[in-house]
Amino acid sequence: MDSESVAPTKDPKPEPQNLAILYVDDEPDNLELFSIHFQQDYTIHTATSAAEGIQIMEAKEISLLLTDERMPGMNGIEFLEQVVERWPETIRVIVSAYSDSERLLRAINQGHAHEYIVKPWRRKELRDCLDRSLSMAMRRRSLYRRARLSDALTQELQRESKTEIVGEKGGLSNVLTVARKVANTETSVLIRGETGTGKEVVARYIHTHSTRAAGPFIKVNCAALSETLLESELFGHEKGAFTDARNRRIGRFELAHKGTIFLDEIGDISPKLQVMLLRVLQEKEFERVGGTKSISVDVRVIAATNRDLESAIENETFRQDLYYRLNVFPLNLPPLRERPEDIEELLHFFLRKYKHLQGNIPKLSDSVVSDLQANDWPGNIREFENMVQRALVILDSDVLGSEHFYFDVMPAKQTSHLRADKENTQFEAIRKALEANHGNCTRAAKALGIARTTFNSRAKKFGLI
Repeated sequence: MDSESVAPTKDPKPEPQNLAILYVDDEPDNLELFSIHFQQDYTIHTATSAAEGIQIMEAKEISLLLTDERMPGMNGIEFLEQVVERWPETIRVIVSAYSDSERLLRAINQGHAHEYIVKPWRRKELRDCLDRSLSMAMRRRSLYRRARLSDALTQELQRESKTEIVGEKGGLSNVLTVARKVANTETSVLIRGETGTGKEVVARYIHTHSTRAAGPFIKVNCAALSETLLESELFGHEKGAFTDARNRRIGRFELAHKGTIFLDEIGDISPKLQVMLLRVLQEKEFERVGGTKSISVDVRVIAATNRDLESAIENETFRQDLYYRLNVFPLNLPPLRERPEDIEELLHFFLRKYKHLQGNIPKLSDSVVSDLQANDWPGNIREFENMVQRALVILDSDVLGSEHFYFDVMPAKQTSHLRADKENTQFEAIRKALEANHGNCTRAAKALGIARTTFNSRAKKFGLI
């Protein structure tokens, strides 16, 4: 295997102006909204039919294709079949509604699409998909230009892109070494770590280094949905299963067939769903909500949590047998405060990612890196990314310094006395914000201009919530 397949951080970064995106949808409003959001950062072409899309692909070099499924004339699946045959190097994404779940499943399992986005899409989710797909497109372009498709090359392409992870040779080197070893097994993996440490990124890293890389990677945030909605999300439902079940819906486990399902915040699922999940892990089968037919699936499960599952087992809120099924191979992600050597690389990474906010990448002051390294970052990489983005928004010069980050930036040589003063200031700020907002943490965090997770972490630290 060449170095490209094992060293994702060395892959060439795609330059948006050199990689063209084609979005095909028969609804002009969708095309217009897509262009408004992304035309400043990417080279975009749009078409209102598959036939028009083919004409564009014949005239332009398209690296990434996004297509609706339900269109007059040639539908999305038929369109993708032609694209696979004529332009196999093009990365393909379906943009469709949940009502098309069976078509989504078929398209992914048959290799017509690499990924799907559900309508109505969220801007950040779609942007992440575009960046991820363009990274894959850059690597595929290099491979296709080296040689014609042979059996060996086909196997290489099926491994998909390797997720870029900052810190592979720094604070995450040990974790990723182990992750690569477990990737090509069928073992369940439980990723532990604080909020914002990058658990989903590592889960995708495992998937893209595994023999399932050509299959789908399906993610579910278990904490974001109620028990009833999460059951339907995971296992699907039959028509008429409940009041609003007007059509059959394919669940995430079915969509993940032959691939990987990532269950984020697994510690938040209810006892009922714990039992159902245990059965899937043991027997590889389940029933849709309202259904009687058992459905078999071939899925690799990666779960993640920031909770203390051992304490949850003692308190009888989490099943011990499910814990053992999930925790076959544990991975513990270090918090950002234990990875100061990665701060500079992360800073440059996010400056490149958000350079559109300034039009270019600013220079750095002499002290900004050391100041950032000295900060606690209780929100970890997620907080760090938000702060870099915010700093670029308020930047009014060509030099980025510590003053462009909020008050939590801590000078590297700060004395214990100054640290205590800073904590007193934080305490008073958080106390007053809570008081002014009648104990509402979300509004208090917004008033201070910091992330909700950061606010909660500090408020708990000071015993205010």
